Amino acid sequence: MSYSASTSPDVKPSRKHLEILIVESNPADARLFEIAFREAGLTSGLRFVEDGEDALRCVRREGEYAHTPLPDVIILDLSLPKVHGLTVLKEIKSTPSLTHIPIVVSSGSDDPADIRAVYALNGNCYIRKPNELSQFLRFIETCYDFWSSVVTLSPVPNLASEARLLAESRASAV
Repeated sequence: MSYSASTSPDVKPSRKHLEILIVESNPADARLFEIAFREAGLTSGLRFVEDGEDALRCVRREGEYAHTPLPDVIILDLSLPKVHGLTVLKEIKSTPSLTHIPIVVSSGSDDPADIRAVYALNGNCYIRKPNELSQFLRFIETCYDFWSSVVTLSPVPNLASEARLLAESRASAV
């Protein structure tokens, strides 16, 4: 098998711009996320909130977040003040206009109950935060590569249009 220059495994696919919401209460971890995403090449579109209440207000575009773009991906810590990370996950994944947003849970916990709870609530993946800086940088670069160039993200749903199409398909099936 030969590779042309455009399909060489050393050539990174082009990344699309992402709006990423990082929900992290630990200022040191938040700073590491910022540095790591910048190192990975994300120069804009990174937003931080430090508690679950602000995370929900941000995705609902309430108050100071009214004009904030909806995130393409959310990185969510579980140990959050005000509203716990699992509650944030549950609220987002049970809101039809938000269910399309992938949520990467990044936690220091390796408790199997936490991991099962994340997947039971439709979290997209659970990643234990690496302890070493080099591992953390690699974790963020891999995450950014995956969500910006490997997968095709769901478009923002047009709920009225989708409801109409669903009603029409049900009517024609009768």
